[in-house]
Amino acid sequence: MAVSLKDIQKNTKPKADKQDEGNGFMVKLNKLLSTEIGGSGINDSFKESFYGELGLLLEAGMNIKSALDLMTAEQKKEKHKKLLAQITLELTEGARFSDVLEKQNKFTAYEHYSIKIGEETGNLVEILKRLSAFYDQKIQQRRAFIGALTYPGVIMGTAVLAVTFMLTYMVPLFEDIFARMGGDLPWLTQIVINVSKGFGEGITSILIFILLIVVIHYFLKDKEWYKRFRYGLLLKTPLIGTMTLQTYTLRFVKSMSLLINSKVNLTGALELSEKMVRFYPISYSLEKVRKMILQGSSLNEGLAQFKIYNSRFVTLVKVGEESNQLSLIFSKLADQMEEELQHRAKMLGNTLEPLIIVFLGFFVAVILIAMYLPMFQLSTSIGF
Repeated sequence: MAVSLKDIQKNTKPKADKQDEGNGFMVKLNKLLSTEIGGSGINDSFKESFYGELGLLLEAGMNIKSALDLMTAEQKKEKHKKLLAQITLELTEGARFSDVLEKQNKFTAYEHYSIKIGEETGNLVEILKRLSAFYDQKIQQRRAFIGALTYPGVIMGTAVLAVTFMLTYMVPLFEDIFARMGGDLPWLTQIVINVSKGFGEGITSILIFILLIVVIHYFLKDKEWYKRFRYGLLLKTPLIGTMTLQTYTLRFVKSMSLLINSKVNLTGALELSEKMVRFYPISYSLEKVRKMILQGSSLNEGLAQFKIYNSRFVTLVKVGEESNQLSLIFSKLADQMEEELQHRAKMLGNTLEPLIIVFLGFFVAVILIAMYLPMFQLSTSIGF
């Protein structure tokens, strides 16, 4: 009878701790870092499921080849089946699991380096669980943002369509009526009519401007001064800037927690985190901090040089360094920051909803009042 993943029960077995710090792999770190983080061809949902199920099966006592065979049979998408079958084939030929993932070009340096450390320290199951948890939290975080912004986005889209319809169809219709009536129009009505006449040209100008911005961004995106300007402008944007910075800081904190827990030294963890985050203000700061550490500074002293890290964050890192509990501090910070970020996302959605409704009501009311004012004046002039 075929075995299913659903039939596998957890059977926790203590693993021997080989106390290997993984330092032998640091010589290969530069090669691993040459792979650009984030460019994988498989999504986060598959990775979360892949690492979670593989960790569960290995913990249940299966060998890695049998576990992958079982997982391959369970896949519904053909591309996932082919990927797991290829990994299994290369394992059968004698390759190491971490090396196979590196060759696939669908897994980041962050992932296969962590797995390489897990293989040598005897903590592969723990590393797989942490990678699964990392992608699960990343998915939940994305869903929280989408959930918080979906309803305001729908309202905003409705508002834009409603105002566009009124300016392109209703206002010209009333303008023809007013032209047959004759007489001077109220200033508010005249303003709305003028806006309606220039609306088409305005939309065209906006689209051309957006296209121009996209072209400029394409040619300047790798320039250092442009990165500073663009991200500086983003960080100064109310609400959005703060949430964006906190989102990427959370990724930095989580990656540091995982890597330090995996016995990667501090400079190696910073270098991997720099490649993982891919947010210029943080990646730039991590590069500078790493160089400062190599020159004898501490991590908290380096972080304190950058305004993107608040004093509480720096103080907690300092406590972690002095107590040799950096991994614990980063883990606790990640939990706190994730809760705060979810709360901010929810509050942003709750704040945007009434604001968009108020602005929609305001614009619609202005247009309707402007269109009916001449009729009120006409009824007054004839004595009604």
